[in-house]
Amino acid sequence: MLTFVIFFPLVAALLLPVVPRRGVPWAWVAVSVVELVLVAAMWAAHGTRDGFSYEADVRWIPSVRAGYHVGADGLSLPLLTLTAVLFAACAVYSVRQERRVRAFAMLFLFLETVCLGVFAALDLLLFFVFFDLSIVGMYFVILVWGHAESARSALKFFLYTFLGSLVLLLGFIGLYLGADPHTFDMVELIRNPPLEDAPAIAGLTLLALGIGLGIKTPVVPFHTWLPPAHTDAPAAGSRSSPGSC
Repeated sequence: MLTFVIFFPLVAALLLPVVPRRGVPWAWVAVSVVELVLVAAMWAAHGTRDGFSYEADVRWIPSVRAGYHVGADGLSLPLLTLTAVLFAACAVYSVRQERRVRAFAMLFLFLETVCLGVFAALDLLLFFVFFDLSIVGMYFVILVWGHAESARSALKFFLYTFLGSLVLLLGFIGLYLGADPHTFDMVELIRNPPLEDAPAIAGLTLLALGIGLGIKTPVVPFHTWLPPAHTDAPAAGSRSSPGSC
C-alpha cells in the first residue's frame, strides 16, 4: 500500500502527456486529492499502534545490506499527510499556471513522490536517493519557472545542497561502518546502535550528519542558499522545496 502511495504521483506524471492540455491542471489536482485521501486513510488505519505499518523490504544491494525498505509509523504518517496536503495546495494554486503547464505538473508530481519517499524510507541509502532527487527536481523548477536571477539562484541552490549531500553521505557511511553487522537499514541500526564503543568516531559521524542536514534543511549558518532560491522560485516551488519537505 505504501509503495503504491509513494509512486502513484510519479505514475500519474508519466501518463500526463496523453491528457489534453486544458485538462492537465485538473488532472494534477485530482491526483493530488486522491493521494491525500489515501495517505489520510493510511494514518487513520494505523491509529496509535506502535511500530511500523505498510512495510516493504526488498534488498537491492545485498552486498552492503541496503535495500528498498519503506514503512510508516506514528511519526512519519503525519509528515506524509502534511506532504500530501502541501502538494495538493500547490496543485490547486497552480491551476492558473500558463507557461509549460504539462512539464510543470509532471515535475511537481515527481517531487511529491520523492518527498513522500524521504519520510517513508527506512534505509539510509534509499533516504539519500529520494532526498537528492528532490534537489534535481527543484533545480529545474527554479531555473525554468523562476523569476529575476533564477539561473544564478538555481545553481547556488544546487551546489550548496549537493555539497550538503556529500557531507551527509559521509555520515551515513560512518554509521554503516560502525554497525555490526554492517548495514544501511535504519531499523537494524535502531536495534543495534552503531559506534557505542568509539565515541570519537561517533562524534565525527554526528558532526557530518548535522552539517549535511543543516545545509539541506537549511539552518543558520548554512542557510545562505535559501533567500535567493525562495525569492526567485515560483510560489508553488518555494513551498515544496527540500527545506519545506
